[in-house]
Amino acid sequence: MQWWIYALITMLMFGTTNFLVKYAAHNNMDSIFASIVLWLATGATGLVFLAIYSKEFMYNLKNTTPWLLLLPIIAGVALAIGMYSIKIALTKGPAGPTVAITAANAFLVAALAYVLIGEELSPLKIIGMLVIFAGIVLLTL
Repeated sequence: MQWWIYALITMLMFGTTNFLVKYAAHNNMDSIFASIVLWLATGATGLVFLAIYSKEFMYNLKNTTPWLLLLPIIAGVALAIGMYSIKIALTKGPAGPTVAITAANAFLVAALAYVLIGEELSPLKIIGMLVIFAGIVLLTL
């Protein structure tokens, strides 16, 4: 499957997640409780994938440099903090601007990929990022 199909699936799943959390908050569900339930569901999903890919997991665990394992661990902690923060933001603020601001993480990812691993940023991609950024600004007004 093409990378962009996975990206679209991600957009749909993240959008569904954020809407459901906003809907729960709209119905007075406590945001901390919602975050805990979400993390438990995420962990359960991880266990399902571990069961499916257990051979690949063990192979990679044995063949990955230990310091490199820190990267997904740190990413997991950052994701949990980000998930908690967006749940609070969705509870206290409007859904559209909240999610638009969080979507600006694409700029950080692109900039870090450019600076740290040398990923190409063409002038057209930079213009596209600026247009998206302008859209986010307009959405938050």
